[in-house]
Amino acid sequence: MITLSTYASQFAFAPEHTLHIGVERESFLVQHSEIVPAAFEVLKMLPQPRFGYELSACQLEDRVGPCQLAQLPDELKRNDELAEEALSLLGLRRLFLEVAPDSMPLDHYPSKRYDEIVAKITKERLLAACQVTGTHVHVGMPDADTAMRVHSAVIPYTDELCQMGDHSGGRRLQIYRIMAADYQPIAWRGWDHFEAYAIEHDFVNDPRSCWHLIRLSVHGTIEFRMFGSPRSNDDVVNWAERCYSLCRDAL
Repeated sequence: MITLSTYASQFAFAPEHTLHIGVERESFLVQHSEIVPAAFEVLKMLPQPRFGYELSACQLEDRVGPCQLAQLPDELKRNDELAEEALSLLGLRRLFLEVAPDSMPLDHYPSKRYDEIVAKITKERLLAACQVTGTHVHVGMPDADTAMRVHSAVIPYTDELCQMGDHSGGRRLQIYRIMAADYQPIAWRGWDHFEAYAIEHDFVNDPRSCWHLIRLSVHGTIEFRMFGSPRSNDDVVNWAERCYSLCRDAL
């Protein structure tokens, strides 16, 4: 059991990555216009850690960073090139769509963590977890105390950022809340408050299971989780620029 005194040690802050940007983009895998559970096969052909899996076996995640904000467009383009090359060999493509049809496959990616999650949730919550994709923006923090302060300072901008990243008339976030009822960010009074909440809500051993739309991440970042599927890489850059400026101003 992780105690209050060791909880914060799970968060890997790095001064050299202060205000560096990380991005995670989720997309659906499509073959002949149908969403298909092909992530396991696709990931055999793609480099890690640039690419990874989500709960839905129909989704692919690509990752950028940590990098300087100015490097983000080139890094996104590089991932696009790698993904397109691999997917074309399999007759697949990526689809950036915020909400998939209710009829999509509900296969989950084969991992112990996801096996345990799927075993505990209803079919409604499984569909909610599988049928939405999004974009997460990370902004690096130098240390735990700074991260706590900046996290509290950016929370008032949650609604603005939700509107900025919405391409589905609010439907994506409405569905997200079915899976993650505890989605509202909280301005922690300090690490003791955060740790006590983690114990109460059963994520003290796995901070990744905190589903707040803005959260402190184990990567040593402020993570903004409300953005939907980008219409272009320009969307991603614009979202990252806004998150960067909010965090920079709060340092």
